[in-house]
Amino acid sequence: MISTTNHFANAKGAYVAARESFNTALREYKKSSAWSSDDRAHLQRWVDDHRAEQVWDNIQCAARSNNLWFPARIFITDILAARRVAIATGHRGKLRERYRNEADEMERVAKFLRKPHPYGMPGYPQSTKLAWMLDDAASYFRKEVEPSRNVPGVLKFGRQSQPHMIFMSEASNDLKGITGRWLDEEVAVLAEIAFDWPDVIDLEAVRWARRQRPARKKSRP
Repeated sequence: MISTTNHFANAKGAYVAARESFNTALREYKKSSAWSSDDRAHLQRWVDDHRAEQVWDNIQCAARSNNLWFPARIFITDILAARRVAIATGHRGKLRERYRNEADEMERVAKFLRKPHPYGMPGYPQSTKLAWMLDDAASYFRKEVEPSRNVPGVLKFGRQSQPHMIFMSEASNDLKGITGRWLDEEVAVLAEIAFDWPDVIDLEAVRWARRQRPARKKSRP
């Protein structure tokens, strides 16, 4: 089991207030909008997990030590989004062929729009803008299904990366940017809650997730 400890000296009253405010924030967030069933289930697991209050207290104190104010609602929004991104990215291989084919078609149309009329007639007035947008969209969709990515300080994943590993990479880097330190214990708990895997994720898994590098392509002989 990942059991977080409070690494910061807090008065008992302040700790209780933080617990109450974060639990309230979770419940209010769940009622605020028509979230997907996955998001609602994630929020409910978060509310029910006895470690959630201490995790938030540690993160909030670390952010304050780094001279940043980190509202609970933004934290909740970011973690829900990180899970959705991780799942989509982890299953990107299923969409790779289709997205690449569609990107090819976008580029084909963009190339057509840039060609002058064979008999000198005026072209479509928005051809240049539309062609640029199609090329941009093609690049976007290719990137959505790329096998690996390494954005320093943001996210790392490779061809074999699973959703929970991508989540831990993203959450670790986000919290490092906010607090100025790695919060491996807190990220492990957040991942267990997000993917409903209690007592499964250890600290070494978190450290590996944030340090991993996409595999290098082998050079051809």
